[in-house]
Amino acid sequence: MKNKKIVLCVTHSDDSYPVDWVIEHLNSQGAIGLRINSDAYPHDFKMSGCLDKGNIEVHIETSIGDIEASRVSAIWHRKNRHCDLKDHVEEALLEQSIRESETIKVGLVHSVDAFWLDHPDIQFRAENKWRQLVMAKRAGLFVPPSLFSNDPERVTQFYFAQNRHVVAKMHTPFSVSMGRPEAFVYTSKITEAHLSQLDGLKYSPMIFQAEVRKDTEIRVAYVDGDCFAASIDVSEQSKAQLDWRKADPIRQWEQFSLPCDVKENISRFMGSMNLKFGAIDFILDTEGNYQFLEVNPAGEWGMLEKDTGMPISESIAKCLLRHSA
Repeated sequence: MKNKKIVLCVTHSDDSYPVDWVIEHLNSQGAIGLRINSDAYPHDFKMSGCLDKGNIEVHIETSIGDIEASRVSAIWHRKNRHCDLKDHVEEALLEQSIRESETIKVGLVHSVDAFWLDHPDIQFRAENKWRQLVMAKRAGLFVPPSLFSNDPERVTQFYFAQNRHVVAKMHTPFSVSMGRPEAFVYTSKITEAHLSQLDGLKYSPMIFQAEVRKDTEIRVAYVDGDCFAASIDVSEQSKAQLDWRKADPIRQWEQFSLPCDVKENISRFMGSMNLKFGAIDFILDTEGNYQFLEVNPAGEWGMLEKDTGMPISESIAKCLLRHSA
């Protein structure tokens, strides 16, 4: 076991089958894939960092026992969530305990000198939607006319400039799941009646985009140069015309073939974002243009592999091993 590569998969306890798939591929390739549920710290496992006489050591308790971080070859950073300590810490200390736990956990885990897919600092920077659209446009991808604003007057001007075909969305969604939780705020169409109700925009800026006349919605799981694309047919469901997440959840994804120039532009874009992984959403419009919407640096792809059989999990495992020390 000492000669085997150790790969950590950082996620949370509610995460599902995609993590298991990747770990299975890692183990089948002779590595040791270890799942770390971020929300289990500090209640269910221990971590320590020690600086002593020039030595720097980080120890993480795992399912195979205590390991030194120096033995870790690669880390797949999928999700982070803080621990629910309300049943273990008195209320007066709860907020402080959670804050301290998160600070220590993040400080120790993020310091591990290994290959990251991708490092949380890179993921955090890549989540900026304005930067995404700017870099996508520079990479040669089509981007819908967009306005980020808390200015009702500019929103009104933008609305009429786009011939009254505008949608609104939040920069930070209420959910990152491919499911359909009740609290999710979907992309919504703006009507002229909304223009007189924008007073609250001052304190809650939003993203406004020209509504794209869609033919197909596409999600691309990008893994270190490989593009795994799938489409979902929403043309028959008017309620899904703005957002596939409103569609009937039983509708299946189908494998989709992207043009070579689009794949090249995607790779150029992801390189500019310093991302080796991302779930990218496109709309193929009625004129045949692939309109970039966004990239989620830790986005979902499990349903794509489940419905189409594309080897996304295997590609992730190979990437982790290919770049690991």
